[in-house]
Amino acid sequence: MLVQKRRYLAVAAALAVTSPLALAAASPAFADPAPVVAESGSGRQDLQDAVTEARAVYAEAVRARIEAYDKVEALLEYDKDNPPALVVAAEKTRKAAEEAKAAFDAAASRVDDAEAALAEADEAGKAAAEQELADAELALADARQHHLEAAEAAEEADTELDDAEVAVLRDYESAKLAEKSAEEALKKAEEALANAKDCKKDTSLKAKALGLPEQLVAGEQATFTVRMTNGSEHTLDIRPLTFVVIDSGGDQDDLKAEWKDGDGWKALETAESPDVVFEGVEPGERVDVRMRLTLDKDAEEGHAVAAFAVDPAEGSLPCLYGPMKTYDLKVLPAGSTPSPSPSGSGDPSASPSPSPSGSGTPGATPQGG
Repeated sequence: MLVQKRRYLAVAAALAVTSPLALAAASPAFADPAPVVAESGSGRQDLQDAVTEARAVYAEAVRARIEAYDKVEALLEYDKDNPPALVVAAEKTRKAAEEAKAAFDAAASRVDDAEAALAEADEAGKAAAEQELADAELALADARQHHLEAAEAAEEADTELDDAEVAVLRDYESAKLAEKSAEEALKKAEEALANAKDCKKDTSLKAKALGLPEQLVAGEQATFTVRMTNGSEHTLDIRPLTFVVIDSGGDQDDLKAEWKDGDGWKALETAESPDVVFEGVEPGERVDVRMRLTLDKDAEEGHAVAAFAVDPAEGSLPCLYGPMKTYDLKVLPAGSTPSPSPSGSGDPSASPSPSPSGSGTPGATPQGG
């Protein structure tokens, strides 16, 4: 069943492993996803597939919303020392138009001066005054044409910049609406699945990342703890669900995810969660999984998304799964100094619940597999 497939969210980041239906629903990025409706007589597998697809659409909508905001930030909240090309072009043409206007005014003044000089010239100076007036009028005609062309270019550049600003703001609002719609569709799909099978969503099963920084620096590692808490009334066999992906068009190969067991650090592939099961986690108990993220030193500035949840182990009874806890992360270029505030809270080293490399919490036994 779906939860026993560990509800892989990473399919949204690696579209190559997403089903054709999920790809169709996620494109274009800002389109409202179709609501997931279970027809009469639909099997449990259909509902499970619907949730998988809805999760993929939601993950893509989150990525699209972050990417849309990046574009808003790049065009409207840019570094004054490094403005975008459209802003540079608008300022350049505006300055050129101002200079052309000043040249036109100077040429007009020259004509006025030449006319006054001709009016006062005697016979000896009349020919020179007439020539100066002719030259001044010719220069004025050239200056007028240049002024009109420069003013038109400046207006076109300003219009292009205004249109671009309106477009990125419109796309960002559309992306937010699409994300909200996808979230609602996912909620409906999960509710339909919960109502149709034994596995139920239980919000008391909580997962969070302790020590996960809000900012990841290229070329550096970030080690943190995924903590799962059984807030239900049942003793459960659970496993972690993890999802980490670079957004905003970044190279997924720049991000390396690993988890730690008794044999050391193990790499995670695109659509993988740590291969560990905690058996017999009693009500109120919690278990930890150590993870770390490593960014390639050449990773570009952008964003990443991380999400974590509690999944049931295969065959677990009762079959309960928890909601996703999502974190938006900033990707900083190599050499940056991140702010000290973490996404998670608390000190994982002070936890009475060891990571899967240990023996688990009292009564909770981690099992690889």
